[in-house]
Amino acid sequence: MNSKLLHPAKLFSIIIACISVVACQTTGTKTNVTSGSGAPDINQVKAQSYNGPQARIAVSSFKDKSNNRGWYNKEIGDGMADQLTTALVNSGRFIVLERQALSHVLGEQDLATSGRISQQTAAPIGKIEGAEILVVAAVTEFDANSGGTSASGGGWVSGLLGAVKGGMKNSHIAIDLRLIDAKTSRILAATSVEGESTDSNIGGAVLGWFGGGVAGVGLNSWKNTPKEKALRSVINNAVEYILTKVPPTYYRHGNVTTQTNSSKTDVKMAQGVLNCLGFKAGTRDGLIGKGTASALKAYQKLKGLSVSGKLNMATLNSLKQETCSA
Repeated sequence: MNSKLLHPAKLFSIIIACISVVACQTTGTKTNVTSGSGAPDINQVKAQSYNGPQARIAVSSFKDKSNNRGWYNKEIGDGMADQLTTALVNSGRFIVLERQALSHVLGEQDLATSGRISQQTAAPIGKIEGAEILVVAAVTEFDANSGGTSASGGGWVSGLLGAVKGGMKNSHIAIDLRLIDAKTSRILAATSVEGESTDSNIGGAVLGWFGGGVAGVGLNSWKNTPKEKALRSVINNAVEYILTKVPPTYYRHGNVTTQTNSSKTDVKMAQGVLNCLGFKAGTRDGLIGKGTASALKAYQKLKGLSVSGKLNMATLNSLKQETCSA
């Protein structure tokens, strides 16, 4: 017998160590923001106008239509919808409307009408925004433990690899996704997306639109599993598909550059910002006179906007995002 051959037990420990390097997470505590760092701030999001270039979109639901019963519940479906919502927000391409937690918004508004909180700080009713595009998805395939690795050869080496095989698990998820026109119920686009992962490549999980952590209610048990990786792959590819189907400039009646019904308060704000930026709009009187119109034209030309000398929505939104203020 060749004395240089490794003892089976030692070889087994080497195999396990190699798999651990690939598949296992290092121990310890680490906290970091996994997504959303480059998103607009709150003021910029609130300044987005309905008649701007971005479509209003909402994720309606995730339903189970797979043949694998017993794995699905409402919390998991809500978690998947949360992930897709977060990914759409982080894409920066849409005005994304909340639907999974809408009951909390309604509760706050109901509280405002109860007379128990200050009317000066109460959330007004009748201001919830409607979606133009609804995203509806259904899980059509789900297998949390499909297949495994294969071992070739014979003897005790094959036996050892066969033992390792028991710890290698695969997950497969497929969804059907539709974009629906909320006004007409017309299906605007539809696709199927599949994702598959093994526990040996969890460490290399794609970050994509919603970052490196599982987001959403009901999915904590999936963290650092092939199911998480497969779902993340599906969500990211679903967002990529949506981006290809919804144009960057979404058509609406009433072009953003032609609307001029600005309030006196808006004009005063614009005059203050223009003066601060050095465009000499004149007195902040809320009226668009020659000086203000001239300042608006100069600002619009500088920003590449339609030059009209009027405070249309595109100009107003642009001014609201300036760091200079009166």
